[in-house]
Amino acid sequence: MENLNINYDKTVSNATVSMISAGAILVISVLIVLLVLVIKRWKGRFIPLALGVLSYVVFGFMFSQLLMSVLSLIPNVDQSFTYNTNAYVVIYNILFATGFGIARWFTAKMMTNRTGDVLMAGTGLAIGDTVITYALSMFTFFVYAQAISANGLEKFISDMFNSGMAESDVITLYTSNVSQLIDSPAILWFLMAVSAVLDIALNIMLFMVVYGVVRKQVNYMYAYYAIIAQFVSNIMFQLYNAFSLTNIIVLFIVKLVIVGGIALFIKQFIMKEIKYSND
Repeated sequence: MENLNINYDKTVSNATVSMISAGAILVISVLIVLLVLVIKRWKGRFIPLALGVLSYVVFGFMFSQLLMSVLSLIPNVDQSFTYNTNAYVVIYNILFATGFGIARWFTAKMMTNRTGDVLMAGTGLAIGDTVITYALSMFTFFVYAQAISANGLEKFISDMFNSGMAESDVITLYTSNVSQLIDSPAILWFLMAVSAVLDIALNIMLFMVVYGVVRKQVNYMYAYYAIIAQFVSNIMFQLYNAFSLTNIIVLFIVKLVIVGGIALFIKQFIMKEIKYSND
């Protein structure tokens, strides 16, 4: 432990813990309100919701993870990912956006033309993305934050070694997760939650676009544009410098503008072309 060059006097601030909690409450509240609204207003049913979640897991998450695992088997590629994390993030998000596009297409092909079913399927895709991309990582960060706040950083690191982790794995864990918890601005954790809310809204709207394509009510090229929009939206708030408040805020504003512009375009020029049944 002495050779890790870690300042054990550092700890996780109360503001960071509060922002993680506030962000989680925000995301959960938005999802609950969204589900209640779709069920009450448009008579949404749970089978399309489950289909959306399942499609995301199979075609979005598992598809990208499988291909990244295959790429990592190539020695030169694996080495480039190790020394260039930005390259890993970019390649992963390209594969993820592609897999998500397949998930939307598959789900849309299975849909009835009821407004409630379409919205519930889109919500299911959004929930799958939120749980895997945001909720699981935030739960991990929250557990780490609580452990460090309660027992100190030195005890946390010591427990890692006692659990059988190799020194290289402990260093990786500290560099990628723990140092970010300790040294990053507290507002980052709330902005990540707001980013997740933006993704929820965008995912539902992009699914409606792909549904219009499948129903031949919208030009087929918009299915490909949806993949590009997914990639751009995701990448904007993943290549930030976690220790620079200015960088975090600038990239968040850029993402906000991009998502807002995409949503406005869809609402003004695409949504009115899509026809549903109210049966």
